[in-house]
Amino acid sequence: MTKEQYAKMLRDICEIHKTGGDTRACIAKYTERYKYVYVYNDDIFKVLLGNPANEAVTVDFLNAVLKLDGADCIDHVTFANPVSPEAFAKTSTSDIVADDQHKDRIVLEVQHVNGKSYADRLVLYAAKHVVAGRVKGEDYCLRNLNLISLQMFNGFPRSGNYRHSIRLKNQENEVFYEKQTITLVEIPKFLKGNFTKDNSRLALWLRFFESLNDETVGNAVIDPMFRLLQERAKLSTFTNEFLVSEAMKMGDHNYELYVEKARAREEGLSEGRAEGRAKGRAEGRAEARREMAKGLRDAGVSISLISKQSGLSENEILAL
Repeated sequence: MTKEQYAKMLRDICEIHKTGGDTRACIAKYTERYKYVYVYNDDIFKVLLGNPANEAVTVDFLNAVLKLDGADCIDHVTFANPVSPEAFAKTSTSDIVADDQHKDRIVLEVQHVNGKSYADRLVLYAAKHVVAGRVKGEDYCLRNLNLISLQMFNGFPRSGNYRHSIRLKNQENEVFYEKQTITLVEIPKFLKGNFTKDNSRLALWLRFFESLNDETVGNAVIDPMFRLLQERAKLSTFTNEFLVSEAMKMGDHNYELYVEKARAREEGLSEGRAEGRAKGRAEGRAEARREMAKGLRDAGVSISLISKQSGLSENEILAL
């Protein structure tokens, strides 16, 4: 499924669920039409690569993104925030967070929307994980951190590379601090660029993800990691409860924004009829704005757009 097809399915499920209709029949209709989910959807991606049951796939992909081989390879990971389709609604998190065999922290996310505060957000995320990874009892002893962002936009449009490794360096390009690396992977640049001769493991993974999304992957997949993910990415493997939960969170960003704005207006009118509850009304609206802003931020909506719609500052949104 493409992003647009997945969003349409969620809209249909949402409307049928709200009217008390048969969501299972709706989902069955889409299961007949499409074989695989949209891999890069935030929640789907977390279920596929943030699930302990798929640890081997995650390890292989991380080694590919970080270009690790031989003795430097990640052997296994421990998920700090494991997720699964059955319990996803209770364990929803912004990123996939894991520790490797050396206790080094790895953060993996998908970013759909570019914005002027995107770099600030990445640096803030990195700072939070650096602090969280501080070795207890050692004020200045920090663990290694690899923050990986798969981007649905080009962060370096003038660069011919689709993968970027970012570290603190001096003017002679000497690395000042080796324990923190931000790795950006520009998906559109890879798919639309001239990388047909790139047969790196990362390139093979990105092509395989795309073959799932556009439903061109065949049944004779040989690679064991690809074959495993192929089975886990089938739409039929996701429960009705999970897909309904996804639909009610409004997977399509524009639709979600429209519904939330309408709901906020309705709540404001209803509460406005009770003059003696002014303080509670204001607090309730403020909390609703914060919840809406956090949900939209985690869904990948532009921070600047959320700020305009919610009335919150960009710093307030990043701190939620």
